[in-house]
Amino acid sequence: MEKTKKIIALKQNYLFGKAYDKGKCFAQSTIAVYILKDYRHGATRFGITVSKKRGGAVERNRAKRVIREAFRHLRPYVKDGYIIVVVARQACMKAPCAVVEGELEEVLKRAALLAGKDV
Repeated sequence: MEKTKKIIALKQNYLFGKAYDKGKCFAQSTIAVYILKDYRHGATRFGITVSKKRGGAVERNRAKRVIREAFRHLRPYVKDGYIIVVVARQACMKAPCAVVEGELEEVLKRAALLAGKDV
């Protein structure tokens, strides 16, 4: 059984802004992902944002849970040393977890962040 890596939450506002300004953006229909190489911290840190335009608190929290679950399945294969910020788009509000996970996996492959996952 493979040991799972812990998801380290990104909580500092300035790091979100840094990822938006200097990071690379990869977009899909349900999510947009900003990825920035983090030279100061060894582990990959993961943050999620959902705009208030996307709906009420219940809908926004559901979208965050779906994104977090999708990332949890991919976390053992993600390389360390990055800041990853996922922004939920309107299509994410009703999308099932499998769709979001597939798009997140596609984005991480394009960004060359997946290591050891069979394609």
